[in-house]
Amino acid sequence: MAAGGVALWKFRPKDPIFEVTSIEFKGFQMRFCTDSPMLMAVIDVELVLSISVTNPNVAPIEYTSTTMDIFYHDTLLGQAKVDEGSQEADSTKILRVPAKLDGLQVTNHVKDLIKDVYNREMLLHSTVTICGAARVWKWRHKFEVHVDSDIKVDPIYLDVIEQENRVHMEMPLVAG
Repeated sequence: MAAGGVALWKFRPKDPIFEVTSIEFKGFQMRFCTDSPMLMAVIDVELVLSISVTNPNVAPIEYTSTTMDIFYHDTLLGQAKVDEGSQEADSTKILRVPAKLDGLQVTNHVKDLIKDVYNREMLLHSTVTICGAARVWKWRHKFEVHVDSDIKVDPIYLDVIEQENRVHMEMPLVAG
């Protein structure tokens, strides 16, 4: 009986670990905003986020594509596309996630951005929900992982200064 309890404890589902390891500038994209009466040129920023993902579980996983929302001062600044994929059991993998930040939304926070550039600290918030399945023998157990991240970035060099990632995983007891 005790061995069964130890086995259940060892094989219980564990939350994955996420960490943004780097942010790489890819370029600008100029567009014209026609939403206002005055034609305005807007410059969007393209980035690539490198995210280290650790699957601490004894089962490999598969996950569907999703979109990560990126906020600055409670305004949706942009989005990043997470492609579908898989990851082996008890492994770490680096995901390279392309992101696009909306230049029009940045202009709504010019004062905050100037202050953050001067202080060399910019606080971003992101949220993403990843759905997938863990493969255990022939059964697939569905899961959903919700990640909320607060990331402090140097806006000049795009260095990650510090981050806090809160992960919540839901996994129904019935295999699907």
